[in-house]
Amino acid sequence: MKIKFLFLVSVFFIWSCKTKNNIVPKSQIKGLATPVILNLDKTNIVLEDYFLDALKIDSITKNNDYTLKLSKDKKILQVNPKKSTPSISNLRVWTQEKPNDIPLFKSTKTLATITIPDNNYQDVKIKGEFSNWQLKPMILNKDNWIFTTKVPAGNHQYVVVINGKEQPDPTNKNAISNGMGGINSVLKISTNADKKPFIYSGNLNKVKNTFTVKSKQAFTQLYVYYNNFLLQKYDSKKSINELKIQLPKKDSDERSHIRIYVSNEYGRGNDLLIPLKKGKIITNATDLTRSDFHNQIMYFLMVDRFVDGDKNNTRKVKNDSILPKVNYFGGDLQGVLNKINDGYFTKLGINTIWLSPITKNPEGAYGLWKNPLTKFSAYHGYWPVSNTKIDNRFGNEKVFKKLIKQAHKKNINIILDYVANHVHKEHPLFKNHKDWFTDLYLPDGTMNTEKWDEHRLTTWFDTFLPTLDFSKKEVVEKMTDSAAYWVTNYDLDGFRHDATKHIQLDFWRTLTKKIKKRVDRPVFQIGETYGSPELINSYINSGMLNSQFDFNLYDTSVQAFAKKNSNLNDLASALQKSLNYYGNHHLMGNISGNQDRARFISYASGDVKFNEDAKVAGWTRKIQLTDTTAYKKLEMLQAFNLFIPGIPSIYYGDEYGAIGANDPDNRRMMRFKLNKQEKNLKNKVQNLIKPRKNSMALLYGNTKIIPTQNPAILIIERDYFNEKAILVINKSNQNFTYKNIEVSPNSYQMQIFKSPN
Repeated sequence: MKIKFLFLVSVFFIWSCKTKNNIVPKSQIKGLATPVILNLDKTNIVLEDYFLDALKIDSITKNNDYTLKLSKDKKILQVNPKKSTPSISNLRVWTQEKPNDIPLFKSTKTLATITIPDNNYQDVKIKGEFSNWQLKPMILNKDNWIFTTKVPAGNHQYVVVINGKEQPDPTNKNAISNGMGGINSVLKISTNADKKPFIYSGNLNKVKNTFTVKSKQAFTQLYVYYNNFLLQKYDSKKSINELKIQLPKKDSDERSHIRIYVSNEYGRGNDLLIPLKKGKIITNATDLTRSDFHNQIMYFLMVDRFVDGDKNNTRKVKNDSILPKVNYFGGDLQGVLNKINDGYFTKLGINTIWLSPITKNPEGAYGLWKNPLTKFSAYHGYWPVSNTKIDNRFGNEKVFKKLIKQAHKKNINIILDYVANHVHKEHPLFKNHKDWFTDLYLPDGTMNTEKWDEHRLTTWFDTFLPTLDFSKKEVVEKMTDSAAYWVTNYDLDGFRHDATKHIQLDFWRTLTKKIKKRVDRPVFQIGETYGSPELINSYINSGMLNSQFDFNLYDTSVQAFAKKNSNLNDLASALQKSLNYYGNHHLMGNISGNQDRARFISYASGDVKFNEDAKVAGWTRKIQLTDTTAYKKLEMLQAFNLFIPGIPSIYYGDEYGAIGANDPDNRRMMRFKLNKQEKNLKNKVQNLIKPRKNSMALLYGNTKIIPTQNPAILIIERDYFNEKAILVINKSNQNFTYKNIEVSPNSYQMQIFKSPN
């Protein structure tokens, strides 16, 4: 079918499309259409990220804000912005005579130059968040070494390498701890945050099905989307501070969403996300379900280290070269099922359990640690020799299906950790299709292992873990079928995807398309990527992952809460950066810890030092808890995670303060018999989860960081219609009061206020 470009007449204030009988047209896009952040020049939009069948596209509305060019197969749409392109614009794609609207955001990137005066240096390089921490050359121009890059507004960490020595920029006074005993320089680009509009939901009239949107700073653009339909917009040179929104009178869908985006001459402000039930705005969290992704409280457990529920499948690897610490402990799916049945997760407040990988792993001993000398078993599950069979040490298909069924009865989601990047060398795929894998050796003869950034799509994790070559279509098809098997054969609610950034985008697009075609239920996908926010965000959109874990925010959180003299302004900046990159209502995972980091509480107690190798610490000494003030620090971290946007994720044992250095010391067996201080922390975490689950302000409210001159104070407010939540963290040695909320030294207060509509 020939593509037509339909002209859209700009109007001062416009209903985007007349709704037939006040019914919003059904979109061909599954889920909410992720906004596209345009590049400074051309942007190629993969339309199959939004439409399962691009051939069903019959026309695209022309918009004077940009020019368009569609590929012959209709899969790629090139958008070319103009100098006059506003902060917000809309892309309307017609499929079978129905409109589908996708928000477009103008790039906030600008040219930035870093200059270092020459001091007879032989060589100067630079790496930072703007290069995904890959080394880039600086150019010597007369008496200065210069590096120019394009970066969005905000703060960007970097270091320089002068004559082979890595160090902070000697000419830049702005610096921050890197969390590993070193210092990063910070490139600051003004955000004009105080001049941009900050909108919040105002008066709600349930009878007339209207509400207002207000902002202290005036706005010139406000776009309102009802699911994937541009319901209403204001676009004018005249600034206003308030606008009434009229919702359609008819909507029988169990769940719909309102999304609102705003801007003025200084740029795009925050956004709003409002869930609806059968066309009515939800103001009570009891109307939400476990399928509402923003409602998730996640708990990550390592199956082998949780509960041994079936002694018959308990089997260690019989090999003297494996020390007990890295052999199987006996935890299994039956043990997890037992704790679901006895109400452990329900009482804690958990509604999503993330299980470590349960696929079949090798029987033998692999890898090597020199001091003390040991090899490793595959107790953790990350060395698959099958991608569809359950390891019999963990259980079988019958017990796994029963676990999922029982979890659902208790309104708990089950998501599975899935390994796609690599297999174990004993895997039949590697034995039969060695050409499906990347080379272990690079062209220069060096071994391509642990090259996390410079060769991130080909590097091997170890010599016995071959990496699949996802540049080959046959590999993508085979491995996405294996992954999709888990959601078609089991009633799973989602995946945690291992090593996301080491896999080509085509894999994630193909997998997500197969999931959407093969199952008719929400499937949540969260990835694991260590890297810059831009790299992390490149995997998140309608056609790939729902979210990833926010390790950058976690690193700053550890510094902020574990150290005595920390700067909470750094944490505020990191939080705002996450909101800027991932959206004000993102689904990023906010972790208390994970299997690849030393336990937070051990950093907080000082038993693991920030400037030491945490793995070595776990092997060479017995890590204990010597400073009980660490419990309060962990409580503050949990309070922060349970207050901010995203999905709070508790690493097993962090609800009571499990201790340990890095892998494998952070993977001790779960304990349920607790001492007094551990019980106290667990009760505090339970009490923090309750408001998170029951407060619409904490689930869907906007987020405002209140500026403060005191680096020991952090204040965050969240609003949702008639409900306001306030978190005040005080790391000073004096009492602090904010809006009649008094906070004692080294403590916090979280309060939620409701007023009548």
